[in-house]
Amino acid sequence: MSALAAALNVWSKVVQRRIRRARRDPVGMQRRVFERLLRKGRRTAFGRQHGFDRIRTPDDFARAVPVADYVGRLEMFERIVAGERDVAWPGRVRVFAQTSGTTAGDKRIPLTREMMRANRRAAMRIFAYYDRRQGVRAGDLFRGKLLFLGGSTDLTRTESGALIGDLSGIATRSIVWPISRCYEPGKDLALIDDWEQKVRRVAERTVRRDVRFVTGMPSWVKVLFDRLCELRGVAPEGGISRIWPNLRLFVHGGVNFAPYRRSFERYFAAGAAPEFLEVYPASEGFIGIQAERDRPDLDLLTDNGLFYEFVPLSEWGRDDAPRLTVGRVEPDVPYCVVLSTCAGLWAYDLGDVVRFTSVRPPRLVFAGRNKHFINAFGENIIGEQVSAAVAEAAAHTGAEVAEFTAGPIYAGAGRPVGAHEYVVEFSQPPGEGVEAFAAAIDDALKRLNHDYAVKRGGDVGMTGVEVTQVPRGTFYAWMKQRGKLGGQHKVPVCANDRTAIDALRAAGGLA
Repeated sequence: MSALAAALNVWSKVVQRRIRRARRDPVGMQRRVFERLLRKGRRTAFGRQHGFDRIRTPDDFARAVPVADYVGRLEMFERIVAGERDVAWPGRVRVFAQTSGTTAGDKRIPLTREMMRANRRAAMRIFAYYDRRQGVRAGDLFRGKLLFLGGSTDLTRTESGALIGDLSGIATRSIVWPISRCYEPGKDLALIDDWEQKVRRVAERTVRRDVRFVTGMPSWVKVLFDRLCELRGVAPEGGISRIWPNLRLFVHGGVNFAPYRRSFERYFAAGAAPEFLEVYPASEGFIGIQAERDRPDLDLLTDNGLFYEFVPLSEWGRDDAPRLTVGRVEPDVPYCVVLSTCAGLWAYDLGDVVRFTSVRPPRLVFAGRNKHFINAFGENIIGEQVSAAVAEAAAHTGAEVAEFTAGPIYAGAGRPVGAHEYVVEFSQPPGEGVEAFAAAIDDALKRLNHDYAVKRGGDVGMTGVEVTQVPRGTFYAWMKQRGKLGGQHKVPVCANDRTAIDALRAAGGLA
């Protein structure tokens, strides 16, 4: 065993003890995080405005600081991006993660030095969690290569001198020893913004290397696996086991992995699949890591610079909705996540919905968004963007739309990558044809959503929108079947599964 591997194995045991302490006392951990965040925020403009000096408890905090999303505090974020000091966190923020937003366009999430350190600590914990599984040694991974398939590390600079870019690209730029010793695909390829070119180049560089660890969005890793098999001239079935026989760990997050798991397992020989380990890293903070090999739930990271509040989904949007701390949540109840962080986010509506499977230790699963969305491939499309794209397509093609809904099409037999399907009932069909209508939706989404545009580049991560036209009366018949007729019942704009899509196709005689 190398000295590095031995040192990492010792380090892993130290981290595992910290994990056990956090599990034993999540309430105490969160109390200490809460108190430290308040101390840091007291002398900021936000802290003075909201009376942080007078806040002693989470209930005080809930009364003093209302929940708000990015748009709700847009003026504050604009001041931070402009370079103003001490707005919501001490000092000046010099790095921002850009992610697709809503009415404010792309969001720019502050990444303070404290937050970047917290993210690195959480990322390194992944290896300790892996080490726990059946007594394997995380240090052994560092005998080979660690492949990070993320966004471009090419950052743009604002007028104030701050850097803005993709969160995964920023994380890659901040990689330090010992990961830097084994890191792939190298800084030159990490800079590439064109995903089609990046995947091709990464495959060419790593096809003969001893890759033992891979992390990335499942849809893009699948594309990489296909490119590797093509380069080596092997069939996908069992192909990655032949190319990277020592691959031991695949870390994934950001989308539901369940639809991908079977398609991933086909790349490995029987009994040779790597460990699949899920993480929950939001742009606003690193929230959870999968706790056990055969369970989908994740440990909530209670000691890493994030203070959590949970609002029952059933009461979301009410001014008097309860904001529960980690010691007051209940299992199997959907909660909206509210974050306060070491990057100056305070009572921030993350937009995510989670469900606890355990409260001691706190473990959860991601249950969706608190608004309509599609995020099957990391594209982060929201209902507002779907509606806007349909409206633009109708105007562009002269169509009149009676009803519509959208959802994902997953990769499968004869379909190497996924797409979005729109089921549409026209009162006036598009004069230029359904294909033109679909292309117009696709073009609008590329313009409205940065993440979608990236995934669509070169048809590598996703192919174009597909529109299924159903006969007049289909949506009415479907709603009637479900007992959902009436003004209070609405057709969902979109969903992150095919339940509505498949039912409408069947109702329209197209199943």
